[in-house]
Amino acid sequence: MLLKMLGFFAATSWVAWMLMFMGFQTRRESRQRNETEHTRTTGTITEYVRGEHRTGRRGMAVYWKPVVEFAAGGRRYRAEYPNRMDRERFPVGTEVEILYEMGNPLCFHLEADPVFADPGGGAIRIGIVWILVCAVLTFLLAVFVGGLRIDR
Repeated sequence: MLLKMLGFFAATSWVAWMLMFMGFQTRRESRQRNETEHTRTTGTITEYVRGEHRTGRRGMAVYWKPVVEFAAGGRRYRAEYPNRMDRERFPVGTEVEILYEMGNPLCFHLEADPVFADPGGGAIRIGIVWILVCAVLTFLLAVFVGGLRIDR
């Protein structure tokens, strides 16, 4: 019976283990890439640029992209960040940590950006929840199905 339970758990949770492995691998690769290919500096959000895009039924949606000013390689740069940011969380004048490419300082990302803050975290969380569900299902299967007897 124990062997059947372990087999069922292994079969149902295999994908979850692979998701978790891929999430940890993505996180490790991202950290290594940031350490070897990027240089760290501090910048300031000077303003926000308004953008719009058309949505299905709701019409136009408004988003905000920050303009960041920072120094890199002895020069000052002022560039619009390509991703959207929350204006309430990062108001104008906020100092932010920036990681930029050594050869091209205009190719940068903000360390506080949720897109880069936790790479692979979603896959890890899904894998953990999936494994817990598989463990509960395995336990319930063992209790309810394993406890049945058919007398002939």
